Amino acid sequence: MSRLEDFKWARKVKLLNKTLSILGVVLAVAAVNILSSRYFYRFDCQKIHNFALEEFSLNVLKVLEDPVEIFLFYGHNPSDSVPFFVKDLRNLLKEYRHAAGGKITVKFIDVVQQARVADDLALKFGSMVSDSVIVASREHFRVIPAFDLYEFRDGVVSGFCGERVISDEILRLSGRETKKILFSTGHGEIDCDSVHPICGSSSAKELLRQSGYLVEKINLADGIIEKKVKFIAIAGPQIKFTESEIQVLTEFLQHGGRILLLLSPPKTCGLEDLLFDWGILADDMLIVNGDGGRLGLSGDSIVDRFAEHKITRPMIDLQLRAFFGLCQPVRVDVGSPATKQRRITPLFSSGEKTFAKLDYTQRKLRYNAAEDLVGPVPIATLSEAIAEGDAAHSGGKLLVIGNANFITNHRFCVLGNKILFNSIATWLLDGGEQISASVKTKAAESYKIALSRAELVRIGVRLLLIPLLFLLFGWLVIYVRRNFR
Repeated sequence: MSRLEDFKWARKVKLLNKTLSILGVVLAVAAVNILSSRYFYRFDCQKIHNFALEEFSLNVLKVLEDPVEIFLFYGHNPSDSVPFFVKDLRNLLKEYRHAAGGKITVKFIDVVQQARVADDLALKFGSMVSDSVIVASREHFRVIPAFDLYEFRDGVVSGFCGERVISDEILRLSGRETKKILFSTGHGEIDCDSVHPICGSSSAKELLRQSGYLVEKINLADGIIEKKVKFIAIAGPQIKFTESEIQVLTEFLQHGGRILLLLSPPKTCGLEDLLFDWGILADDMLIVNGDGGRLGLSGDSIVDRFAEHKITRPMIDLQLRAFFGLCQPVRVDVGSPATKQRRITPLFSSGEKTFAKLDYTQRKLRYNAAEDLVGPVPIATLSEAIAEGDAAHSGGKLLVIGNANFITNHRFCVLGNKILFNSIATWLLDGGEQISASVKTKAAESYKIALSRAELVRIGVRLLLIPLLFLLFGWLVIYVRRNFR
């Protein structure tokens, strides 16, 4: 008898075969894991490529030198469902982390379940709300609210621009240049360090800090402005500026500076000649409602008439309103020769049922066609120096708003006030230009969650068809086997 016919030998051969097979499978699995740990490749199978990084973002990550941390803060809603923007960002941020080769770390923080971690980071980045993204590199950082990651049309989400926004911030942080904003003092202005609800604007300062800007104070009487400073805010002056201070502001604008002037009616600040040189007229009038009342409900003037501009674009897209106090008209000065040398744009105005009253000391404020201005009356006007070849954001810019109270602490809790002020500061400093303009906006996905009775019936019938087909097939098999043996 040969060995191949021996049962003992055959069992040994089978055992050896099984052992080698198991060993081969183990070695194959180990080899795959070793190769995958050293050579990692990802590809996007989606038709619309929603989460694959575009070429601009990949180039930004290639030149990235310092490490970057990205924090995604979110909180569960009462239904315990994850916010919709987290789903859009989760895969996108993972792509950044993978493409950066270890230079970017991503952390997802639930402010409810990880309250202690969120509180510790709040001490570093300042008071923050949930539903935001923080891009940080060393001592520099930027807080991005969730709604900044989307584009809106008529108050409805129309696209996801998260990659464009995040790539912009990473590139700006890599530049290591912190832009400075100066708030003037010495004229009874609103104090940017004060937490007083009416006389302070610490909330506005904190918003600028979270946007990556350095905020300091300046006394124009010293006459010294750093060359790197491009933005001065004058918030609600109560007394007039001196000639030397006006000269400092004039030279600052001539050298490409930006000034945000927030008036405090009915006070005059003595800057009428400077405004005339820039084609702006701030009338010594007060805007009142057509029914004779000074302000609307709760003592606020509601502003919702915005002209088309990059500054006002977020207010229009989100269909937001801003709440102001007592306003004075700020309009184009048609008698100024600067109208031919500057680009002058009214940004927003009062309602149709308002008018600007010249003699506002009257007990009953009634419209006088001979001396008053009929609404809508401009409240904010922007004047820009037209640079050579119209290039540039390099020329000086002066934005005058007929009220300063919209940045005080007791009104800054309004979302429209925050977004408007942040948009103003961002545009005056950066021109609203997006570095990553080539990065496309992803189309927003919409889901229909409400079904009619007829649609529900159709879906139910379709779902029942599958088990019915299996039952029919099984019955056919049984019938054939019983009758055609």
